[in-house]
Amino acid sequence: MGLLTKGQALTWEETKKHAAFIRAHGVKQFIHNFKKVNNRRNDCLKWGDEVEFMIVRFDHKNKRVQLALKAHDILPTLMQPEDENPE
Repeated sequence: MGLLTKGQALTWEETKKHAAFIRAHGVKQFIHNFKKVNNRRNDCLKWGDEVEFMIVRFDHKNKRVQLALKAHDILPTLMQPEDENPE
């Protein structure tokens, strides 16, 4: 996604009309991209790369999911490989 520079954003009501199409194609796009990068391991981020993440804990026994609100504390560990190999 990027900054909307031309046109106007849709209203919530207009957006809801397209939800099924967007949901179906979003899932297809995710599966396509997942298959493309599934075997990649330990890639370093490069200038312009962007990663969004959330850290969750799944409790399958009790059917609960918890979102870690202090995920920013883990970021230095995740950034260490990039800091060690900035190329």
